[in-house]
Amino acid sequence: MRINDRSLKLLRQHVMVDSDISESERTRSLEVIARVKAGLDSGEFVAVDRMSMIKDAAEKKRFRSKVKAKSRKVRRKTTKAEVKSIRSVDAFDEEFMYSSDKENREYADSIGITDAYNETKRFDNEWN
Repeated sequence: MRINDRSLKLLRQHVMVDSDISESERTRSLEVIARVKAGLDSGEFVAVDRMSMIKDAAEKKRFRSKVKAKSRKVRRKTTKAEVKSIRSVDAFDEEFMYSSDKENREYADSIGITDAYNETKRFDNEWN
């Protein structure tokens, strides 16, 4: 329920009519209602749409979760690239000296050496 003149008027009537409220409580409640009305009229208090606040908070949460998901994806990709670069350093290790040509070719393909080589030689004939 939004706070406006109509809702304050209804609340004031309810406080005036309710027989379960003591006179001191009634006086205090009426003073609070008058203070709220004066604050709303002067601009000291601002009526806030709670649903829009909740929707904004939910949208912010969705945005943050999307950013987290993307950062996890980037982190995972960079970790894979890091592992590949570390493995490429091992390409000249002694254990590869005794591997077959097929095994060396598979290894070179898996770490991207073949792709890099093909990209660099693609323009060789254009230079002449």
